[in-house]
Amino acid sequence: MSFPRRSRAAAALGVGALLLVSCAGEEADAEADEQPEDQAGEEVEASEPTCQFAPDEQVDHEYARDSLGHFAQEADLKVGNVAAGGGHHEDEEYPDPFPDDEEYREHLAEEFTSLTHENYMKWEFIHPDEWGDFHFEETDAVVEFAQEHGMDMRGHALFWHSQNPEWLEESVEAGEYTQEELRDMLEEHVRTVVSRYAGCIQQWDVVNEVFDDEEEPQLRDGSYEESGNLWIRELGPEILDDVFEWAHEEDPDALLFYNDYSVDGTNAKSDAYYELIQEQLDRGVPVHGFGSQTHLSMQYDFDPEDYQANLQRFEDLGLETAVTEIDVRGEVTEEGRMSDEDRAGAAERYGAVLESCLELASCNSYTIWGSLDEHSWIPGTFEGEGDAALYESGYERKPHYCINQQVLVEHTEGEDVWADDEAFEECRGILEEYGVGV
Repeated sequence: MSFPRRSRAAAALGVGALLLVSCAGEEADAEADEQPEDQAGEEVEASEPTCQFAPDEQVDHEYARDSLGHFAQEADLKVGNVAAGGGHHEDEEYPDPFPDDEEYREHLAEEFTSLTHENYMKWEFIHPDEWGDFHFEETDAVVEFAQEHGMDMRGHALFWHSQNPEWLEESVEAGEYTQEELRDMLEEHVRTVVSRYAGCIQQWDVVNEVFDDEEEPQLRDGSYEESGNLWIRELGPEILDDVFEWAHEEDPDALLFYNDYSVDGTNAKSDAYYELIQEQLDRGVPVHGFGSQTHLSMQYDFDPEDYQANLQRFEDLGLETAVTEIDVRGEVTEEGRMSDEDRAGAAERYGAVLESCLELASCNSYTIWGSLDEHSWIPGTFEGEGDAALYESGYERKPHYCINQQVLVEHTEGEDVWADDEAFEECRGILEEYGVGV
C-alpha cells in the first residue's frame, strides 16, 4: 500500500503537454458527449500516473518477522531510510554507499518500506556543471531499486538554500541572470524533475528549510554567506506559491510538503510555518503536508507531548504530517560512541517520536536518516557528536533500532507478543541491557 493520497481528477502533465491543454480539453469534451448510454453518468475514477521506472515484475521478497518493514506494513506506516550517496560521502575514503555497496542495498530492502534520496535529487547533483543538462543517473537508479522492491519514495528536495551548484551561486552573485531567466530555470527544474518521477514518488519535500534560525524567524532572503535562499532573494517570497503550483501540475497525486529542522514542538519557527501555510491554503495553494526533520541531540531538551501537539495543529489544518529525517545524536568518545546513559535516552526519544506519529491520523511516513554511523552526516557538521544511526558496524542492532521494533510490535500485535515472541529476543535483551522500554 502506498502513502494515502488525496483524490485528484487530473492526471500528471509534462511540460510540453501543458501547451496542448486548451485544444485537448475541447476534444475530450466532444468525446465525452459521444459516450454510450450505459457509460453515461457513471463516475469513473481517474487513474494515477504510472511510474515510468516500474519493472515488468518486482523482486520476490518478504520482510522477516523481526524486521521494521514487517510491522511497518501491519501498521500501515511507511518506515523509511535514505539512499546514501553524494554530498559528504564524496569526501570520504569509502565508495558511495548506494551505488557501490551491495550489502547496504540488500539491508535497505530487508528493513524498510520507503526510500529518500539523501543527496542525488539536490540541485548540485542534477546540475553539476552548467545549466541545460539534467544529470539523473544515480537518481534513476534509486527510483528503479524502490520500484523493484515495492518501496514508496519521498522526493527531497526541489527548493533549498543549500547544496546549489557553485556555478549557479557565482553566476547569480555576478548578476548574470535576469529575474525572468532565473524564474524560468527554477520552473523548468521543478517541472522536469517532478514529471520524470510522476507516479514513482508519493511525497515531495517541495520547499526545504525556508526559515532562518533567528529568535524571530524570517524567510531566508540573505546572501549566500548568510545561508540565504537565492530564489527568495532574487524572485521574492511569492515564488513559494509557484513551486507548489508547478509541482502539483506535474503530478497531481503526489503530496507536497514543507520540511525543516528545529520544528520539534510549538516554537517560533513552527509558528512561522503555521502562519505561512495558513495564508497559502487561504489562497488555494496546493500545500498538502508539513514535515518535521527531527534531528535531535541529547544536549538539548525534548518534550514528546509538545512534539505531538505541534504536528496535531498542522493536521487540524487538513495537512498530512511526516517524520522526515529522524536521528538522535550525542557527545561521543574517541571510539564514536555515546555514554550508555545517552544511548538509552536517544532510544527513548526515537520511541517517543514513533509513538507520536502512530497516534496521529495524518502521520503516514517515518523516515530515519541513515543506517550506519560511518555514513552519517553528523560528525562533519557537529564536531564531537555522533552515534545517531540504528546500527553498529556490521549492522548489529543498537537500542535505537530495538526501540523502534518494540513500538511497532506493541502497536500492531500487543505487549504480550513483544514480551513472549522468540523473534524479538535479541532486541529485548539489548533494551534490557540499557534499561530502556516503552
